[in-house]
Amino acid sequence: MNEDSTVNFFAPEETALSDDFLLNGFVVCDAESLKILESIRQDVTQIATNWLTQNQLERKAFELSSSQDFVPNERLNDLRLTIFTEINKMTDIRQRYFWLARQSLTTLVGNELAMQNKVNMSIQQPNDESSVLPIHSDIWTGDSPFQVVLWVPLTDASKSNSMFLLPPDESREARQRVTAGEFKSMDELESEYHSQMVTMAVPYGKVLIFNSNCLHGNVLNETKTVRWSINCRFTGLLTPFTNPERRLGTYYLPITTRAATKMGLSILDTQVISPNGE
Repeated sequence: MNEDSTVNFFAPEETALSDDFLLNGFVVCDAESLKILESIRQDVTQIATNWLTQNQLERKAFELSSSQDFVPNERLNDLRLTIFTEINKMTDIRQRYFWLARQSLTTLVGNELAMQNKVNMSIQQPNDESSVLPIHSDIWTGDSPFQVVLWVPLTDASKSNSMFLLPPDESREARQRVTAGEFKSMDELESEYHSQMVTMAVPYGKVLIFNSNCLHGNVLNETKTVRWSINCRFTGLLTPFTNPERRLGTYYLPITTRAATKMGLSILDTQVISPNGE
């Protein structure tokens, strides 16, 4: 892509954010609305409390960060799926989630965005092996190379209860070596690059935006704190959508289509925008 490199069209703070993202593969920013973040946290807590009641489990003084005192690890996925289902029934959840990082996403991805059709829920309790996510790159499972992930913790995330990421240059090398067949397993790959992985420190009130082409994952939570987090993918509205299982209109939905784009598409008669213009 040819770009005018003689003049910077971005504001200084936009340039700084973009440079950090491209160099490190992630940025950690303040949530743009603590009120909205707290409303999402309260919704998740209420759904979890209802689930505990329905399953006749102790719910008095329930806290997300200490959910291991209330939910045995073998029941954890049942709870996670319940929260995933119920939170995505809320008609405004994706709108609220987007507003946690609207300006940062606009800077990094663009002002015309497509958003994953659902938000995803993760719970990582101490010593729960079932919640370990091995090292991977999202492009290996068919996701768009143009997407970023907005990852929002509902409890403090650091050390082994957070996630790790291999920086862009190292990830590019690792992907090439995987393609060349140099590793017998992902465990071997993870061991090879372990010292270069960056563990995210994202306290409650911050959000993480990361490059999902970079290799990432999490390890066994050896802290005493449960990590609850939500994640969702964003990409540019007019970027290529080549995977039939990741189509615009099903997996991704337009959220910030601008007037000029609607104007042009109306002439081209291209149906990438829903009737309500979202």
